[in-house]
Amino acid sequence: MLVSEIPALRDFWYPVAYAAGVTTTPVACRVLSTDVVVWRASDNGPALAALDQCPHRAARLSQGWVDAGCLVCPYHGWNFDDAGACVAIPAQGPDAAIPPTAQLTGVEVAERYGLVWVCVGDPCEQIPVLDEAEPDSGYTLIHELMDMWPASAPRVMDNALDVSHIPWVHRNTVGTPDHPGVSPFTVERDGLRLRFTLSYTAAMSEQQKVNTGITTDTAERITHVELVSPFVYRGVLEYPANGLRHVLFKTATPVDDHTTLFCQFIARNDNPPPDRWEAIASVDRSVQAEDKALLSNVPSQFPLDITSEVHVAADRMTVEYRRVLAELATR
Repeated sequence: MLVSEIPALRDFWYPVAYAAGVTTTPVACRVLSTDVVVWRASDNGPALAALDQCPHRAARLSQGWVDAGCLVCPYHGWNFDDAGACVAIPAQGPDAAIPPTAQLTGVEVAERYGLVWVCVGDPCEQIPVLDEAEPDSGYTLIHELMDMWPASAPRVMDNALDVSHIPWVHRNTVGTPDHPGVSPFTVERDGLRLRFTLSYTAAMSEQQKVNTGITTDTAERITHVELVSPFVYRGVLEYPANGLRHVLFKTATPVDDHTTLFCQFIARNDNPPPDRWEAIASVDRSVQAEDKALLSNVPSQFPLDITSEVHVAADRMTVEYRRVLAELATR
């Protein structure tokens, strides 16, 4: 299965840029092989989005600019207001009638958690609610990375939901090959949402001791894993020794069948000082670099038939993920 073969995926929300990076300079993005332009009509205005194609001669609007609140096409200078209507055609003069079909094709857009999200179909749900990322949650939120990966979105999310790869792929960062066993766990499903919890003993490197405030060489870590929507992940790393909760949010925006815009941000309940944030983020970025290197060589095809690959008990979450995508494929 490729993402293009599941039309229902177009009806979900996907982050495409940091909100701070969307200004009056248009930004090009791509979701499910659909080219989109996002911009603001003014410095403090809301994010706007449309198909990245002028209705006149198909020029890329992301190559244009904003002038007096209007998005200007770089090809013939047509001006489009914040509702997508053409309000000026320079070649016609100021008093000429404007064709009623001179309209941009709008795309659903919204801002949340410091990100700009778009939906290139008809939204089947709201942007996922991520409790610890909410402004009044009591957690501190930090964005760690947004990066283009040469891997398919299902492969990226499948990897996030998989716990048994950690000792091996991340053996140079947070993994412990000497303790590869995965304790039994049960997957709970609620609609398209999946979750499970497991506990294990984690080795604490010197960097991890600094990042967590735990001084012992090993520590119990309870991991809560949740598939929030088909390409949005929430993972809570909970340390009973000191009550720390390190919450990982991962999103996998399907750019096309073979490419994914990966985004990760975290929330912590211990409000670490600014000088520790970079050290915390550095470890997480190193972990994701290891995932990216491995997934870059995995085929984009993602079998939904659970008999096509070999599965074991530790794979029960990722097996259920295949069932979620298979259900979406029949919508």
